[in-house]
Amino acid sequence: MMKFRRILRRCFGAVSLNAHLGAAVVVGQVALLLMLTLYSSASAQSDQAGGYTRSSQPPLLNYQELVTLSKEETVDPALAAKVQTLLTTPFVNNEAFFSGTKPLRPDVKDMGPSLRLVEWNIERGVELADIKLAMTDKQAFLAKVHSEAAANKDKEKISDGELSAQMDALQSADVLVLNELDLGMKRSDYQAVVKVLADALKMNWAYGVEFIEVDPKVLGLQSFANVENADERKELEDLFSVDKDRVLGLHGTAILSRYPLRDVKLVPFKYQAYDWYNEEKKYGVVEAGKRKSASLIFGEEIVREVRRGGRTNLIATLDIPELPEKQVTIVATHIENRTTPKNRVKQLDELLEMVRPIHNPVVIAGDMNTTGTDGSVTSIRSAALKKLNSPSFWATQGIKYATGVGLAMDVATFGFKTTKFQGDPTASGVPLLAANPEQGFFKELEKYRFDDGTRIDFRGDEGLSLSGRDGTLGNSNERASKGFVTTFSLPRTLGAKGKFRLDWIFVKAYLKDDPNATDSYRFAPGFARTMDDTNEALDEPLSDHAAISVDLPIIQPASPGPKK
Repeated sequence: MMKFRRILRRCFGAVSLNAHLGAAVVVGQVALLLMLTLYSSASAQSDQAGGYTRSSQPPLLNYQELVTLSKEETVDPALAAKVQTLLTTPFVNNEAFFSGTKPLRPDVKDMGPSLRLVEWNIERGVELADIKLAMTDKQAFLAKVHSEAAANKDKEKISDGELSAQMDALQSADVLVLNELDLGMKRSDYQAVVKVLADALKMNWAYGVEFIEVDPKVLGLQSFANVENADERKELEDLFSVDKDRVLGLHGTAILSRYPLRDVKLVPFKYQAYDWYNEEKKYGVVEAGKRKSASLIFGEEIVREVRRGGRTNLIATLDIPELPEKQVTIVATHIENRTTPKNRVKQLDELLEMVRPIHNPVVIAGDMNTTGTDGSVTSIRSAALKKLNSPSFWATQGIKYATGVGLAMDVATFGFKTTKFQGDPTASGVPLLAANPEQGFFKELEKYRFDDGTRIDFRGDEGLSLSGRDGTLGNSNERASKGFVTTFSLPRTLGAKGKFRLDWIFVKAYLKDDPNATDSYRFAPGFARTMDDTNEALDEPLSDHAAISVDLPIIQPASPGPKK
């Protein structure tokens, strides 16, 4: 039962399982949401200092509007317009700038003052308290690690030295690109995850809504009458009940920065490779009609994840006077998992066309879902639902599917394809024997040229690697002895534990087709790091993804090129 409760908590929230939460915590959360509501208008407050927007956000949805969006495909024009505004208008907040926050600009050996950028899919912020601790208080985090290790002798020990180095890199980052942040969701205690982190780090922030969560489960509309066990039914009913005054139903992407943010845009992909509203509803109705077993019908309901919206791009400009163009563009993206590798290339191509005219440096970062697998819902569900044949299964494993976490991973192929490509989706395939489904994604990136003739930096220099390894993209993404250090790890229900490289940082600086040009290492990426030890240090991982980082020299290095 404890394992059951832990899995439920991670997928759907902790409030009903932690009734002992203090009143002060609840009051604080309510105050936070009231504050957000007070500022829920599309108008912006501007300040004369640099012309940066001080605080702006689109109007929020109330509970009844969320219910309407859940039940009705076509809604009245006023609500439709409100949804469109929410999905195309970023939240922007530069209060940290107006309070005096300055970039840390860590001085990196052989590179000089640098912009350190971290990308991290934080799995909705379910473990927000520990994520915040890791980002703000190294000693307190290490003390918790040691305390848990003393109580759990079977846990694999992590080197304090490497853990400390990873946390130093995490805490000294001036820019964070974060995927999967909740705002007003029960599973993350109704918190505005982006604001909690930005306040703790004293950072400016932008947030873009990717999905409006309208599944009956997350709105407290789900019926569990078909669950025969009374105790399980009661626990599920308690878990899925919601506070209608606090549910905002938002899930998205964020950029946090010690540099102020300007020209912030939220640009959804025109090509949405999966329809999270109609396809989820349609498949559930068809499949449920074929099933007689109550547990199988419930299994179908738990797999379903009805949402409005789609994959998107959050874009912001940072002013960096030392660069020739005096600015950098940050593109925070999230590419579809419930589709084929070929469709992910379509979204990549759209993103690249969008940034082609930009002449200043560009950093594209995010969860690219380079699984090497067909994540299409029909192929995934047919495999997953074979396992959902008893309450004991969905209680212990199947329920993780309710948020889509790891679903594509569980039906990944095994053997040569898995061992070779899941850690290195850039690798060349073997014709007729083992094609690499993701190879087209990276070929598109490598051949791509911006309008000014620059390209994505694919170099891998030993001297710009923490581990001394060279190879494709090794300067911007940490390489391992074989392939890359993986960023995603989740036990499969259909096989052994899976590890994949899903998260990436791609940099466009001043590199053209001549890699020996004197300016080709200006703002060029180096010393990429994967913070897997930090992510796995506690008994409960901080996320199902590990954070990754890269250093970008703000001024031309004194001796251009990698040091060996």
